[in-house]
This record gives sequence, structure tokens and C-alpha cells, in this order.
Amino acid sequence: MKKYNKDIGNYGEIIAKNFLIRHHYKILCCNYRCPFGEIDIICLKDNIISFVEVKSRCYLKFGNPFDAITNSKKNRIRNICRWYISKNMIKNYNFRFDVISIIFLDDNTYDIKFLENAF
Repeated sequence: MKKYNKDIGNYGEIIAKNFLIRHHYKILCCNYRCPFGEIDIICLKDNIISFVEVKSRCYLKFGNPFDAITNSKKNRIRNICRWYISKNMIKNYNFRFDVISIIFLDDNTYDIKFLENAF
């Protein structure tokens, strides 16, 4: 089951990355890891660096994907953001936290929602 969930997550991240590219974002980094954890995608558009968490689901048994972004997860993402900015000495950009929700449907399609400024 764990491998299946990882595969769904990886596929969701590919879909999210392609979605962002189609919407004119430049992908700076995928699966960025630091001592505070990992963020799925870091991208840039219009002088805004966006830290994007991707949540993928095959069904809603465990709730809406957006509901998986707990306060603890938000704090972890904020710390990752601070680390990334510091390590890369980034200045003169705005920053935000976005979430992409992907729900895979039975007919081999998916529903994608992009929440800018999620928190």
C-alpha cells in the first residue's frame, strides 16, 4: 500500500509540474529537501517564488486533499521556505505558499485544483 501511495504521489507531482509549466511558471526545483523536510515544487512567475505542496488522491475516503495541509505541515513548509531563501541568498522576490489538489477519477482522468496563497 505504501508503494502505491508513493506512486500516486509521484504521478500527481508530474501532473502538477506540467500544469504549472502550462500556466507559465518556471520550475526552479522539485522535491527540495532540507533539514526541515521536503517541498514538492518551487517555481517562479511574475517575480513571485511559489512553494507548492501537491496532494493527490484516488478517492475522498480520507477527506479532501486540501484538508491534509495541517498547521504542523504549514509550519514545516514555512521553515523549508526560510531555509531555501537563506541558502540561496534570494533577495528582491515575493513569496507565497500554494497547494495543488489532484483527484484521480475512475475514467483515467483527474480533477486538478490550484489554490494560490493557500496559507
